[in-house]
Amino acid sequence: MAGMNKILLTAPALLVAYGIVRLIDGIDGSHGPGLAWTVGHMFMLLGFLLYAVVLVHLRGLVRRPRWQASVAMTAGLIGVLAFVRVIVIDLIVGFRAADRPEMSRIGDEYDRWPGNLGIYDLAYTVGPVLFLLGLLTLAILLVRAHRLPIWSPLLLVLGFVVITVNLDLMPLGGALLLAAIVPLTRTVRPLVNAG
Repeated sequence: MAGMNKILLTAPALLVAYGIVRLIDGIDGSHGPGLAWTVGHMFMLLGFLLYAVVLVHLRGLVRRPRWQASVAMTAGLIGVLAFVRVIVIDLIVGFRAADRPEMSRIGDEYDRWPGNLGIYDLAYTVGPVLFLLGLLTLAILLVRAHRLPIWSPLLLVLGFVVITVNLDLMPLGGALLLAAIVPLTRTVRPLVNAG
């Protein structure tokens, strides 16, 4: 359980780290390419990969209704996949480009990567929503099961709102996501059915 607690805390902490590096990267008025761009995106990539583990773990904590937990986990994982795709493209573009204008040009080359599957516009809009809805639904189910306090889902929503308003607020948004999940690392009680 100690290993899972570390993952629960590390996933949002990596988003905080990404946000801090992003602020440093933007000091000159532009984000990327360069070391800060790459390091920040690696933090974010690892954070979202860990969020995939978190979603599966949270789903396992919900005894009933299992079908709702499974749907929420699946939605969240689709959202993670959408984020990972965008982050990987950002990393590739950052590696290839010499400056910000070249990043824009190269980014256009990857707009439909990998292949024109007709889902990419949705990936940018629906993907983040699916991630939030999946994570939020699991948190609500865990509130019903008395595994999370009522304020945890509220902090999740607030964290996402803050991030959506301005990516420069990512450290604050990530901290809110972290605060929302901390109570799970402190409970060792047996699982309670959410009935």
